[in-house]
Amino acid sequence: MGASLGSSALSAPSQTVVGAGGEDGFVLTVYLDQNKWIDLARAETGHPDGEPFVETMAVLKKAVDDSRARFPLSAAHYYETGKQQDRKKRMELATIMVRLAGSLRIAPPHTIVPWEIQRALVEVFDLPLAVPDLRLFGDGVAHAFSTPTLRYSAPTEWHGIPLPAEWQEELQRRAGPAFEAMILASVTPQGMPDEMRLTMHDFKNLTDDRFVQGQEEVATAVKQHGRHGLEDIMLATAYTDIRMPIAEASYSLGLEPEQIGHNWRRIHEAIPSRWVEMKLRHQRRANPQKAWQGNDLNDVTALAIAVPYCDLVITEKSWASMLTAAKVPERFETTVTRSLHDVADRLA
Repeated sequence: MGASLGSSALSAPSQTVVGAGGEDGFVLTVYLDQNKWIDLARAETGHPDGEPFVETMAVLKKAVDDSRARFPLSAAHYYETGKQQDRKKRMELATIMVRLAGSLRIAPPHTIVPWEIQRALVEVFDLPLAVPDLRLFGDGVAHAFSTPTLRYSAPTEWHGIPLPAEWQEELQRRAGPAFEAMILASVTPQGMPDEMRLTMHDFKNLTDDRFVQGQEEVATAVKQHGRHGLEDIMLATAYTDIRMPIAEASYSLGLEPEQIGHNWRRIHEAIPSRWVEMKLRHQRRANPQKAWQGNDLNDVTALAIAVPYCDLVITEKSWASMLTAAKVPERFETTVTRSLHDVADRLA
């Protein structure tokens, strides 16, 4: 199961452990890449390209209704859905996502990584401390971005008139899901220009550009030092990426910088999402002919979280091949495939 990290690393907290769908009452946690959601949306709307997935969609819906499977969304899905310029297509896609995922979301990297770092340091240095469990899966966009303010709260009054508690509860029940669907579909409130929805994606474009620049710098370093030094370069960049949370965690635990440097390889291996991220970059670097694109950051970041903490991950062919080649799924006992039919076969 995806929450098991193997004997050389940390195991996930008890509330995050999920097992095979339908076996002993456990629920299968399935992460779908954006392109897989698009395939399902096409199947549901009668698009010719969706015909091969019509039966699969039926199986997945039944598995959700029978509480045998769950399909969490991540922040990456919000970014990807917002890229679609056609409002109608965004709405159709969001509708399918809500049908299978409901409001279930997985926490973002900036929440998970510091927690993983603290657990790794406690394990590597055998510190007599207990790291609190992390709620990996939670409710709505507020959990996906770890931003409590991104949550609908029913008003307590209307034009100065206090609303009865039962009215507030009813408003929360009705408007809460509508609010979540609106954010996921990247739809602006009535009266606001549709261009406003691009704000979040524009910010991500800046991050994407920095990511591509960083990978180009890695390529330059490889040319200078030779491919035999690729692993060391990858480890160095992995540290650079998280040096601030590493410094904060080590300071709070009373560890010296020298201790971190001397044990960095072991520490990094015990940080599940960062280990997966480095493996993906390493595999991608093995094929230097393929240039990095801005959207690769979204894919790498999402997969680095999904693979350690989900049971099944369905992604595009290239990422699935790279993960398999690096033996990443084996470590976490996670099934990684490019086929939606594999999920249906397991659930049918």
